[in-house]
Amino acid sequence: MNTAPQTRHERRRNATRQQLIRATLELVLEKGYPAVTVQDVTDRADLGRGTFYIHFRDKDEVLWAAFRERFGLLEAQADSELDRAAPQVEYYGLLNIFEHAGMNRDLYQVVFGSQGSALLSSRAQDFLAEALLSDIRQAPPPDVDFHLPKEFEAQLLTGILSRLLNWWLETASHYSAQEMAAMTYQALYRKRPPAATPHKTPRT
Repeated sequence: MNTAPQTRHERRRNATRQQLIRATLELVLEKGYPAVTVQDVTDRADLGRGTFYIHFRDKDEVLWAAFRERFGLLEAQADSELDRAAPQVEYYGLLNIFEHAGMNRDLYQVVFGSQGSALLSSRAQDFLAEALLSDIRQAPPPDVDFHLPKEFEAQLLTGILSRLLNWWLETASHYSAQEMAAMTYQALYRKRPPAATPHKTPRT
């Protein structure tokens, strides 16, 4: 479904919102989460404090909104492009996450890295676990089914991915997103990753 084009006011509002998000991410990576104030953010963005509070309640809301918006776009793209019932679809879920993290390195470093907030990291892990649980419920049954609770699988994957994302973005960036997804898939499922993306069958 096509969406209506944004008005000039909506474009300016969104541009200001993104300006505040970029400033917050830069400052947290530079100074660490506890040291950043709203005044720091508005100074970096060259905006007034009143403008900040039109868009956000505090710096927590800035970072949480950024994560939800960007991860929501990833989910929407995956839903439109991938057939979640295809064999080995788990690999493409991993690949999507690592590619998204690589393209949004600043955000993921703040959310999962040492410079960020423990509370934000916990909220992001809960959010990621819900997304993974949805994927697991839609995936085809495994070759050998041990009847593990799907909620357990989602929490396990969340823990593994959270740690891997932190390690990859902060210390091991010479690996590509594809390499990270392939290694994670092989370690988890003891299979080689597939070669072709399982796109959804076009609707007629």
